[in-house]
Amino acid sequence: MNKKVSIIMGIYNCEQVLAESIESIEKQTYSNWELIMCDDGSVDRTYEIAERYAQNNGRIKLLKNKQNKGLAQTLNHCLQHCTGDYIMRHDGDDIMLENRIEKQVNYMMAHACDASGGGAYLFDDDGVWGERQLNKKPGKEVMITGTPFIHPTVIIRHDRLLEVGGYSDNQFTKQRLEDYDLWLKFYEKGYTLENMEEPLIYFREDKDSYTRKSRRFRLTETKVRLNACKRLKIPYIKRFLAFKPLLVMLIPKNTLRKYHIWQASQNSYHTR
Repeated sequence: MNKKVSIIMGIYNCEQVLAESIESIEKQTYSNWELIMCDDGSVDRTYEIAERYAQNNGRIKLLKNKQNKGLAQTLNHCLQHCTGDYIMRHDGDDIMLENRIEKQVNYMMAHACDASGGGAYLFDDDGVWGERQLNKKPGKEVMITGTPFIHPTVIIRHDRLLEVGGYSDNQFTKQRLEDYDLWLKFYEKGYTLENMEEPLIYFREDKDSYTRKSRRFRLTETKVRLNACKRLKIPYIKRFLAFKPLLVMLIPKNTLRKYHIWQASQNSYHTR
């Protein structure tokens, strides 16, 4: 069966990179898709650029928030207009490999999983500088120190996403932890999560991004991880690892940057 895929994108002040991102969707080898974009109160030409593509392609729907509401509310706004069997995430500054949708639909149909993701090439204005790949079958204990997915690589059964109420909108998800909260709800439901062991997108991230996380964010991240351990009934002996964000604050930024780059160089994908 030719399953329909609804791609949801929250876009905000990304006028320089949005066109390439949209065109990577239009060039997909899989044709049964719709793109639902919602502009979250951009103050640049983002909406104007998105509107041009929506006017020229009937598979693209464009929504707009009157003011900035954050990613969780924006994605939920997109979900209200989705008609696909699967929901796929993508961001306005990332680029899909041309067979991403085809590969992920085939994977979802061949495996008994409720959501799946994959790897990513890391790139910036200078080109690809690393790769990221997460565990093929991440269990709930991954939530102690990380997440099971690279958020913009995921494809999710539409019905499963509706069953958990979509993305939560609260004080924690407003701090860009909306995906972490979603996976927590998936694990609580006993859903099966898997990753394809290959890259699916070019993920825009500069080499210094990890060092710029604020002290406030690190504290919030620790609180959220400890709460996840409680909700998922993680053994107490393992919960101390949830304090990792606090320990990271003690590491000099230059050392943290070098480790981040080294870690991203350990995979063996071909570069762009």
